[in-house]
Amino acid sequence: MPEQYVIRGGQAGYDRLLLLAQKSGRDTSALLKRAGVRTGMRGIDVGCGGGTVTIELAQMTAPDGLITGIDMDAVKLDLAREEANRRRIDNVEFRTADVNAWDEPASYDLVYSRFLLQHLTARTELVARMWDAVRPGGVLIVEDADFDGWACHPPNAGFDFFVRTYCEALRRRGGEPTAGRQLFEYFVRCGIPTPEMRVVEAVDHAGDTKAMAWSTLDATQEAIVAAGVASAEDIGVALADLRGFTDDATTIISGPRIYQLWVERPLAAPGRRG
Repeated sequence: MPEQYVIRGGQAGYDRLLLLAQKSGRDTSALLKRAGVRTGMRGIDVGCGGGTVTIELAQMTAPDGLITGIDMDAVKLDLAREEANRRRIDNVEFRTADVNAWDEPASYDLVYSRFLLQHLTARTELVARMWDAVRPGGVLIVEDADFDGWACHPPNAGFDFFVRTYCEALRRRGGEPTAGRQLFEYFVRCGIPTPEMRVVEAVDHAGDTKAMAWSTLDATQEAIVAAGVASAEDIGVALADLRGFTDDATTIISGPRIYQLWVERPLAAPGRRG
């Protein structure tokens, strides 16, 4: 069955993903170049959200490449199409799909996913299907977060509330807030060759990217209440406290550690797993 993400979707979710793109865009761009994304590739962005990376991949693979983004949030996909049309990028397409049902063996030169696995129950199974989808000579690229990396200084009760309640709500829905550091294990379980690995982490004292903690708590408050982790009143108090902390230019917030893994499928690849 389709996953029920902890983070709010639709237009509000799209706007939050634009903020996330500002925060993580430079590190992701460097990863894509390092992993060998190039013109002419046919690729897929699994769980593409608002399509920011999908569009970047389309630009990197133009003019002869084609990039597909799949996600279950039709509103975000419509907004992604509008953005691609506005920028006149015509080698990208977006499809509504359930990643738990998606399966396209040996179909792509590039399979990419960012910040998706933490939300899923069947994480290893999806990694296996993503690897199956990579043609010989193609590349699998995965990024995900380790929420144990979140930190702030000085200490703040609203921030601590955010990290604790988000992680608990995610786990109660079958997700895993430390999925980033588990990526290597997922690859090993699937029999994927040893990947290249890198860890990046951002820290901010001001600006929109510093507000990522506040915006994530705001976007997950319905899920936190529904999971019985905290009350709406408690969330309201924490949001006010964290807002003041975020707006204070004398404080810092560092985001989660982002694990980046990539691996190329050998040209003489064995057949699909049994």
